[in-house]
Amino acid sequence: MLRLCDPQPADIIIDPMCGTGAIPIEGAAEWPSCFHIAGDNNPQAVKRTANNISSLLKQIQRKESSSGSKPIDNIQWDICSLPLRTGSVDVIVSDMPFGKRIGSKRKNWDLYPACLTEMGRICRPRTGRAVLLTQDRKCFAKALSKMGHIWRKSHTIWVNVGGLHAAVYLLKRLEAKNEETKSKW
Repeated sequence: MLRLCDPQPADIIIDPMCGTGAIPIEGAAEWPSCFHIAGDNNPQAVKRTANNISSLLKQIQRKESSSGSKPIDNIQWDICSLPLRTGSVDVIVSDMPFGKRIGSKRKNWDLYPACLTEMGRICRPRTGRAVLLTQDRKCFAKALSKMGHIWRKSHTIWVNVGGLHAAVYLLKRLEAKNEETKSKW
């Protein structure tokens, strides 16, 4: 998923629904010239991510005999109200809730439009991009159809995730319109 968004040096890459942090941790290991932020609303997930980041840093220290610092951090937040400046993020990569193990398909009908709107707010207009995985394709397609002023779908890749038929959507952030440029800060 990270390769699909073509990370560039100095990109700010976030996973706003990171779970255990696998995507940002992999990103920090493969693209150390970017800054990666892992976030989730679940305090247990944030704690697990912090532990996983710590394990990564310890492995790096053993291998490289260096300080082991990596351009990665994690935070607890609400996906519908991210504590980030408008237009400050280059790339969003996330495995969205399928509505199976976490949440529900019914809740996704409210969550998906709200998070696509908030992702659009923080993502850099014209150059920003998002790579999002979901099994709840019908709900995602409906939410995305209402976001034509914010996002343009450039590609869809069909995947099998543990027997579930899912899709990875590559989205491009469109140029901000006057009504969309209201800054959070």
